[in-house]
Amino acid sequence: MAISSIDPLLLLGMMRSRRSSRTGFLEGRPVTDEQLTMLLEAARAAPSGGNAQPWEFIVIRDTEMRNRIADLYKHQLRDKLELEKTIRGTTSVSGVGWRNAPVQIVVLGDPRTSLCFPLRTAEDKAESHFFTGLANATLQIMLMAESMGLSTQYVSDSASPYFSLMLKHLLGIPKELRVYHIIPVGYTEVAATPKSRRPLEAMVHHERYDPAKQRSEDYLARFAEEDSIQAKNYNRGGERIVQPET
Repeated sequence: MAISSIDPLLLLGMMRSRRSSRTGFLEGRPVTDEQLTMLLEAARAAPSGGNAQPWEFIVIRDTEMRNRIADLYKHQLRDKLELEKTIRGTTSVSGVGWRNAPVQIVVLGDPRTSLCFPLRTAEDKAESHFFTGLANATLQIMLMAESMGLSTQYVSDSASPYFSLMLKHLLGIPKELRVYHIIPVGYTEVAATPKSRRPLEAMVHHERYDPAKQRSEDYLARFAEEDSIQAKNYNRGGERIVQPET
């Protein structure tokens, strides 16, 4: 299909409807090899600084391994939950609604690809370019999945020190590489609920920054409480994470 034949309104609509799915995946409905190849080709086509292509991917289909990874995630959440409980007085953390996703894609990055940059770029922006490239590949997987009726979520906690080291040991990942995200992929019975987005006019400035649009501290606190993952009615999905005993 030629680029000019893609309807931009349909593409925008798909981008607007895409949401991370935390309502639980259907284990009995598999992702085909053809679908998986399309997802990975979408990631391979992503832009990266210096065309460094820092990404690599581990595809996990084995049920036992997927459960072991989900258990690692659940275990490392205990410290996170304790922090939330102690400092914020809440036990609101994401669950493991992605446990039954029939495919997990582990996104890895190779920081040594900074060799692709000019020397000044490598010194100033190597880390920024590294993460931007991995983010681009991750998003293109998620958008391709959306176009095929598949649900996704990105599990950023996989980059935490405990989780990433355990994943490296479990999956034989070389020490030079870094764990970026895990992307569960599959079908969900319940579509993810659309989340609010700030109005376009509130975030766009013309020619120079408009100070009247700068968000106040009160606004940001209210936004976090009502519209972010910190909101009480936010659907975190999955298994209940138990507060650790003290």
